[in-house]
Amino acid sequence: RNSGVCECGVCGPGDMATKMKRKPFFLSPPSKSKDQVILKVHPLVVFSILDNYKRRDADRDFVIGIILGEVHDTPDGTVYQIKNCFPQLSKDAQGGLVFDYNYYKKMANLQKKLNPKESVIGWYSTSLEFDFVSHQIHNDIIRKDFPEPVHLIVDASLEGSKLSVDGYLGRSLRMTGKARVCQFERVKTDFTTSEAAKIALGAITTGGTDNERKSIFTPATMLSELDNLLYSLIELLHLLETVSEYVDKVNRGEEKSTQKIGSAIKDALASIPRIDMEMFTRMFNQKTENLLMILYLSNITRTQVALTNRIYEVLD
Repeated sequence: RNSGVCECGVCGPGDMATKMKRKPFFLSPPSKSKDQVILKVHPLVVFSILDNYKRRDADRDFVIGIILGEVHDTPDGTVYQIKNCFPQLSKDAQGGLVFDYNYYKKMANLQKKLNPKESVIGWYSTSLEFDFVSHQIHNDIIRKDFPEPVHLIVDASLEGSKLSVDGYLGRSLRMTGKARVCQFERVKTDFTTSEAAKIALGAITTGGTDNERKSIFTPATMLSELDNLLYSLIELLHLLETVSEYVDKVNRGEEKSTQKIGSAIKDALASIPRIDMEMFTRMFNQKTENLLMILYLSNITRTQVALTNRIYEVLD
């Protein structure tokens, strides 16, 4: 009888550590269900997983952890928003894996207090293997807190010089009323990000000089307002050139247009206010004059304050 709980006396039910034996396992063919499952992974989650992998013990080949987020039903299917994660304490022992259940529950409750909207929706691993340990973590632990958990695999070894992130949905195969094995079906996995995360990632990738950016360990520096404006205008110009090139190819018949892309271009153009050139020039000059006046007054104030301080120093 395999209860999934270690009974060796060292990690028994007293400290709620779960020990799982490794056995051969397999993947199921892709699901043909009409209810599509889509994983939306935030980039900061991947960074956290890679950081956990980098800090692992020297004798560990992989790490595992818990992923948190929200689940929404949309017309395109069930969307899992993976927004956060935390590493899970575990260790190899006698050909199996010891899972610290107490630590898992404490961290899950703490994360729930920090952000009530996010809950445990699955777990991650940097191991590319599926075995009976995967089934036990998925069915016997995570499924107790969430009925349909997902499994995220991040290939931290960078095989083929590429970072692959794949998502799987585990479905239980039952015999005599009990879940005997878990089939993992690969599901669509995309990256998404919030506006705040875009700003942070932009600061990481564009901050500092060219020489500083050659090292990933160099702290990022925030750009000035003028530099940010310059990068935004350059990016806007690049996007306009890309759209213009696409429209020209469609007009020449070199590329087929789609209603979705056409509607997106139309909505983007409709959102731009139409202003007469003469009116725009007058508004720009007026704003420039106001800014120059504010700059002039601030310089006068600074000069008066400096002069007053100097007079007090002389009198003292």
